[in-house]
Amino acid sequence: MTHYPEVFKRYQENYEQYEKQEQKFATENPLEEQGPDHFEKVLPKDMTPWEQKYDMLMPRYTGTSCQ
Repeated sequence: MTHYPEVFKRYQENYEQYEKQEQKFATENPLEEQGPDHFEKVLPKDMTPWEQKYDMLMPRYTGTSCQ
């Protein structure tokens, strides 16, 4: 009998969370935008990791001959 109060307490917490989520979805507008556009092009502020990737492949052209 000692385990039952803990189990009921945990069940009550789970049920409260379930009610909160259910209320949130019940009042949600289905036509509202859910976040930023997935097809919008966004460039990172720091492009050095991508630039370094190609710098290691071939040396940059400096205008001089390799010979």
